[in-house]
Amino acid sequence: MYVCSFSQIIFRDPVFQPYLADLVKLTMVSGAVHQICFSVLSTLPFAVGQVQDAGLIFLSAIATSIVHSLHKADTVFVMEEVLATTLFTLCGSTALLGVALVITGKLRWASFVQYLPMPVVGGYFAFIGFFCLQAGVAMMSGKEVKEITDWAQLTDLKSFYLCAPGIVAGIFMWVVTQRIQHFTILPMCMLTILALFFGSMAVSGTSFQDARAYGWIAPLPNATMNFLDIYKHFQPSHFHAEFMLDQLPSWIAMYFVVAFSSSLDVAAIEMALHKPLDHNAELQTVGWSNVISGLTGGFTGSYIFSSTIFSMKSGVDSRLTGVLVFALELALVMSPFSIISYVPKLFFASLQTLIFVDLFMEWIVHARKSMYVSEYVIVWFTFIVMVLWNLQAGIVLGIVGAAFNFIVSYVESTSIRRVWKQSHVKRQFKERISLLKSRGSIVTLELDGYIFFGSSVNIMAQVRKHVLLTTDELLHQRSTRSLSTSVMATPNFNSHRLHGRISTRNNAATPANMGLMALDDMNEYLSEYSADAPIPACRTRFLVLDFDRVTGIDVTAVRSGFNMIKQMLVENGISLVFANLPKHIEAMLRLHDVFDDNDMNTNSCDNVPTKAFETLDIALEWCEDGLLAKEVPVSDSASRLLQSGRIMQLLDVDDVTGPLYVQTQSFEKGQLIYSCGGDVDGFYVIGKGLVDVYLPSTEHKKMGPGFTGRKRIMQVTNGGLLGDVDMILNKKHSFTAEARSNCFIFFIPTAAMDTMKQQHPNLAARFDKAIMRSMALHILEVRVADE
Repeated sequence: MYVCSFSQIIFRDPVFQPYLADLVKLTMVSGAVHQICFSVLSTLPFAVGQVQDAGLIFLSAIATSIVHSLHKADTVFVMEEVLATTLFTLCGSTALLGVALVITGKLRWASFVQYLPMPVVGGYFAFIGFFCLQAGVAMMSGKEVKEITDWAQLTDLKSFYLCAPGIVAGIFMWVVTQRIQHFTILPMCMLTILALFFGSMAVSGTSFQDARAYGWIAPLPNATMNFLDIYKHFQPSHFHAEFMLDQLPSWIAMYFVVAFSSSLDVAAIEMALHKPLDHNAELQTVGWSNVISGLTGGFTGSYIFSSTIFSMKSGVDSRLTGVLVFALELALVMSPFSIISYVPKLFFASLQTLIFVDLFMEWIVHARKSMYVSEYVIVWFTFIVMVLWNLQAGIVLGIVGAAFNFIVSYVESTSIRRVWKQSHVKRQFKERISLLKSRGSIVTLELDGYIFFGSSVNIMAQVRKHVLLTTDELLHQRSTRSLSTSVMATPNFNSHRLHGRISTRNNAATPANMGLMALDDMNEYLSEYSADAPIPACRTRFLVLDFDRVTGIDVTAVRSGFNMIKQMLVENGISLVFANLPKHIEAMLRLHDVFDDNDMNTNSCDNVPTKAFETLDIALEWCEDGLLAKEVPVSDSASRLLQSGRIMQLLDVDDVTGPLYVQTQSFEKGQLIYSCGGDVDGFYVIGKGLVDVYLPSTEHKKMGPGFTGRKRIMQVTNGGLLGDVDMILNKKHSFTAEARSNCFIFFIPTAAMDTMKQQHPNLAARFDKAIMRSMALHILEVRVADE
């Protein structure tokens, strides 16, 4: 019965009404063909395939478009030419759709067609429901209802009498099927509608002739129907191929929608089956079914997932069930009478109303709870455009709206955030304390996703928000430079107290400081929170941008974002540092002069170069070296003491007591100090040089799939402790230590440490205290950092 309703949806134009009996049977043939194809080709023996609603709207749009095109043409076309052109176009479109689906499955592109935005699909399905209701109302009233304005024709009393019972019956069936979940409910409702109608005819004494005359039932065909008569309208001599090209946009949209809806059907069956299905193979099954349907004069179809799931739950495990359905449908086609001439119109319209209510409730009412507001707006937008304009415009504008919504959502999402990180370099205690206090001078921003023209403004705003200058610097620059309108200003923090102070200075703002926060203003803004802060806010010296999670960048973001950021930072004495730059992004930045020629060749921090490093750890190490060069006086005391022979003074131990417990060792660059898994027999203090501590690749791979190469743990420099944690834990070495440069190292064996505790307890306590302070400071550093 759904097939009969679908036929009246496809051929809803009034010119097809005299031929509807033949066209209904043609649709029934298509349903039978789909069923036998799915029974034979599908991997599921209980599969049910029929003409489906997803593609019918496009077929209806194609049929109506061809009729209008033929009527607008200068040549007068007879009805045989209209039917032949329409049928050949619809069947050809179905066959080509099948070919496209088969190719899509062969190429394993089933996931690609699922990229159609769900809100657009939701708006389309809601339009299918409205279209079914409109077709049902037009069929019951006997009037042409194509546009929303045509509903005004239904205000007379006769139209109300003819339409109201079918609409009420459709709503009744939906309510009952929602409340009572049983496979017999829908057939019982359908039989009840027929029983009530024919019972009312018997009670009122109304004959079939009277019912047909009033409009309750479709008129009888002019002659007795023959099976071959359904193909009599396929006359190649009456076919006008020149009108087919105009239907290409509708066909393309139909391809995506049918492929998408078929994938949804397969996914629904997959969930009910509790085992994975090959979506590409099932899509090929749908494709071959449409190819054969089109070649036999049929229309688009796919899995009917509700009937397929019902067959599965009923224990059907034979393809003979599908063959039986095929035989029954074929028997109805070969019957000499027209079904629609004996079944009331309200019965078919009630099924169309049922489809409308079901789709409208799912995609308009209930969808509100499963979507964001912006996506729900797109559902309504797509639906309204389809109702007021046309199907193709609704899909195109809906996709445009979904794309715009994505851009807005992507820009508003957190694509950049401030993180507090440090390098893995283990330094002497004094340097670590200095870095802890001045680490705020290194601003690290972690970028995420694809950086494009929309997100570059947000990145600039975040940079302005986090970069701090001293108040004197801001006042000096604003008094000596003029305003440049080429740089976009961003608002300061929402503090009314600050607004009054800063706004008086904005008259002298410059591109270099426009929108930047003065350090004093920041302290005032955060005074109630940071009065006792152990790590104070500092004047920014380095801005580090971590690209580890960035997938790509466009030229607009480079030109309007990073070039401008570099200009602003350089003029304020701040170094711009990039970390984890993918090769293609680094090439794009170089192409647009984000890196100057001298930037990549200098190791000095004095001329605020723009630098790029392979990892964030190396980038932070370079920044910390720059801070230490400014904060801690540079003096090579280690070399001086080593040359003078007073090596024990590096440990602040006298030359008499030190050699009793402390051994000195020299290592050349690349030489191993200890290996991962080796026995621990003491700890080391770096006198001079650099040591890399890492997890070897052989051990790294043992952590699981995806772990390759050696993993850098830390770098230890002058004054840093090495192996102290392993000694305290009394275990084998967890990592490998390798000299990165020529090193001079002190080694305190475990046995010597035990002897020291007995013979020189004060000296042993100093070593113990140094180890404890180093570990305590490491804990503080780790807790502060965003690891």
